Amino acid sequence: MIPGERKLSTAVTELLRHPGTMVLGDCVIAVAAYLMAFLIRSLLPIPFTRELMPSDRLLQIKHYFWLFLALQPVFLFFLDTYHDIRFKRIRDIVWSVSGATGLQVLILVSAYFFTGNLSFPRTIFPIYWALNTAGVVGWRCLIRRSFRGSRRRVLIVGDGPLAERLIDELRESPEIGLEVVGIISNVLPQGESLGPYRVLGGRSEIATLVGTHRVEELILTPEEDSWKDRLIDSISNINSGVRISLVPSIYEILIGRLDHFNIRDIPLIKVVGKPFDPMGAFSRRLRDVLVSAGMIVLLSPLWLVIALAIKLSDRGPVLYIQNRVGRWGRPFPLIKFRTMPAGFEDTTGPVLVKADEPRLTPLGRFLRNSRIDETPQFINVLEGSMSLVGPRPDRPEFVEQFTKEIHGYNERHKVKPGITGLAQVRGYYHSDPGIKLKYDLAYIYNSSLMLDFKILLETVRIVFRRQAV
Repeated sequence: MIPGERKLSTAVTELLRHPGTMVLGDCVIAVAAYLMAFLIRSLLPIPFTRELMPSDRLLQIKHYFWLFLALQPVFLFFLDTYHDIRFKRIRDIVWSVSGATGLQVLILVSAYFFTGNLSFPRTIFPIYWALNTAGVVGWRCLIRRSFRGSRRRVLIVGDGPLAERLIDELRESPEIGLEVVGIISNVLPQGESLGPYRVLGGRSEIATLVGTHRVEELILTPEEDSWKDRLIDSISNINSGVRISLVPSIYEILIGRLDHFNIRDIPLIKVVGKPFDPMGAFSRRLRDVLVSAGMIVLLSPLWLVIALAIKLSDRGPVLYIQNRVGRWGRPFPLIKFRTMPAGFEDTTGPVLVKADEPRLTPLGRFLRNSRIDETPQFINVLEGSMSLVGPRPDRPEFVEQFTKEIHGYNERHKVKPGITGLAQVRGYYHSDPGIKLKYDLAYIYNSSLMLDFKILLETVRIVFRRQAV
């Protein structure tokens, strides 16, 4: 393939993989399937129908194009057909898509029925469902195919424990599409191996090695226990909102969103301060109050049923109130539905929940998997100790442990904890606390109402799919 053709092919591939392209394609498929259903019904005999539909029937009835164009991406999103398409099996995609399009048809049938549009030909709906399902599944197969054989050549810079862990993850996940060319290290000699990969040289040789090995991506892994991490531990203990600045290197200038000022002609970057500006904090609090009050009213009937079920199952208390660490390290009582037997920690003391937690009651396992046990925390949000979005609050015993083991852990306490957060929608329920901290800090210092909205949407999708996180 000549260079011009290769660039065109790459551009088409990147366009196919863009989420906006997927959504646009789904909407086009919905319209095409709808019109095709009318064409098939007017040209081909369908079982259990008496005669062909007149070809002008399409123009004689009212259509709700806006409704199925809105429902198509919404249901496909909530049934998880946009996320990590290339990692899913075809049969899982078919199952999810058929469910999403089926729910869409049920809503459409209800809309036509309740608006009195009874002259609409009912046989259109099953034909539309079949065509729409086939089209969306085929569209996703095309997108999956665009990933085939596409691998980016990568150099890993670093040789510490995090580099080793990254190597293991990449080796076990070929579907990610990264091909590790080698390692850059100033500690290990050239030619020595780190896992299955050789050290190609030191940091001063990066530019040469990138050209020699046609590298498309560099992954920088931080040094373990660096002076910067130890400094953050000291900074994190300051809870007065004092501004902390630095004279940036070129590296600091290139990363992140900058809030900078200068002392005469020396530029400085503000790296630690109040994560939310006053207006942003006010808008978040207003949103939290309105949403949590609405959810409490909406969920109250469900809470009564759950309370009765818990009480009848083992006669124990309905709610489990536990001390958690909130903003600035202040403890607060977090409210949950009880999912384990009463007094389950009387003999063991505080224990981290396991992936296959044996202490959960049968009802508690259902409440935990569906996240219903967390819904009373809307009360915490309404009274102000929590927010809808933020780092998940930990127990004081674990905070004390993690603060000693993980540099910068106290940084997450500069904002209110949340019912959900970036670590919950991007990581897993049992992810390492150090990994969760990176997500939490990424959220805190890149926060926005739009990011909050995306996290809340992702949370709804995960709960809807009962996905383990």
